[in-house]
Amino acid sequence: MIKILSAEQIRQWDEFTIQKEPVSSIDLMERASAAFVQEFTKRVTSDASIEVICGPGNNGGDGFAIARMLQLQGFRVKCFLIDFGAKLSVDCRTNYNRFSQNNEVTIIRNSADLALEADLILDALFGSGLNRPINGLAAEVIVKVNQFKAKKVALDIPSGLFADKVELQTEVFKADWTITFQVPKLTFLIPETGFFVGEWTAVSIGLRQDFLEGIQTDYYLLEKSDIKPEFFWRKKFDHKGVFGKVLLIAGSKGKMGAAFLAAKACLRSGAGLLTVHIPSSGNAILQSLLPEAMVSLDEHEDYSTKLNEVDGYDVIAVGPGIGTNKATGEMLNQLLSSMNKPMVFDADALNLLSRDNKLLDMIPEHSILTPHLGEYNRLFGEAINGLDRIRKISSFAEQKKLVIILKGAHTAIAGPFGKVYFNSTGNAGMATAGSGDVLTGILTAFMARKIESVSSAMLGVYIHGWAGDLAQNKVGKTSLMASDLLCNLPEVLNNVDDSNFI
Repeated sequence: MIKILSAEQIRQWDEFTIQKEPVSSIDLMERASAAFVQEFTKRVTSDASIEVICGPGNNGGDGFAIARMLQLQGFRVKCFLIDFGAKLSVDCRTNYNRFSQNNEVTIIRNSADLALEADLILDALFGSGLNRPINGLAAEVIVKVNQFKAKKVALDIPSGLFADKVELQTEVFKADWTITFQVPKLTFLIPETGFFVGEWTAVSIGLRQDFLEGIQTDYYLLEKSDIKPEFFWRKKFDHKGVFGKVLLIAGSKGKMGAAFLAAKACLRSGAGLLTVHIPSSGNAILQSLLPEAMVSLDEHEDYSTKLNEVDGYDVIAVGPGIGTNKATGEMLNQLLSSMNKPMVFDADALNLLSRDNKLLDMIPEHSILTPHLGEYNRLFGEAINGLDRIRKISSFAEQKKLVIILKGAHTAIAGPFGKVYFNSTGNAGMATAGSGDVLTGILTAFMARKIESVSSAMLGVYIHGWAGDLAQNKVGKTSLMASDLLCNLPEVLNNVDDSNFI
């Protein structure tokens, strides 16, 4: 699990390393620049021409050092220094002098004088320490660079972004790729600001590990090592009861596909015994598509209105495709009145909850809610931006002792203890109907096996995205369907404890 730090914490980490290693700031800059170049040259060939846009601070100092190192490796490199009246930092001045000994640096005092012609533009204008909006010449330069047709790489963070807040009152460098130092920045994981980051890679620059171990944060990024193989072990004499008894309430007329996707995902993810409660018209569909699932038929033909005894189940999931009929809402109300075990709520269950705030107070503690953006807005109201959404779900989850999964490019998991975990798997191909139904099935299977809700959420979201990444490798983003996730779940789960797999 990777800690996501604030700009101030990153500054403190640099300073701690300088003091405790010890290492001079210019030597740490050299180390960071070398790490950048090592990653950069994995994907950029030496026949590419490069223009580096440097500012007067330490990010610009990194830019001059990187330009020098790339030049030694045979790249054609040119540096621009944007002069908007600020003095060069000490380390920027040192690396400016080192580069300019053998090369001319073009000083830009007017954006009209910035003549771009390279294959690739490297942004070294401002770093993660930016603390006020960009304006004047710097903003004009960013506009001009963004309009220029070339690949663009940001050094540490795209200029104009703040590391730990969303404030888009200025121009921002639009990167195709960002190579960041040590850990990703919170802003990379938020939709409005992550848009400017492009693909990102974090490279180690050797900052002291003991600082990271001692620092506290509320934000984390999941990684493969967080997926514990013991959650998936099966012993020789285990039986289906060990792996949980599930009730899934899903489907309505015209939406039986949602019930099928969630149900099959639940079984594929290891649930021992699954009963699906569906309207009577869906019986033939589900029994023929998924004979491994038992079926509980509602008395109504088109949607669910009434449940039988529910006490015998280890976990209940409700929502995929159930519709928002009034009678279905009354059924949900009755279920919540009698249920005291953690549940999983998705899709139309969330829409029904949003219609009656009293129902939100009835949700059993440690239940999981899985809203996408539209469902979030209906439940909690519109937010100012993505970071505001994250803070709202975190506050609500902590207050109500729930787990909320806000689905998106970096799905965020907020739990009862004030921590937020971002996912690192998945791709844009998963933005397709039914993906959320599959996630519901996966989460429910893990909850049925008595894996506590925050861990179930982290496991489920990561594995769901992992299956999506395998599917993308096989069919591409455009053709990816939710059923492709089901096809790839066995490969993920079969290899989850193999460190050489993916």
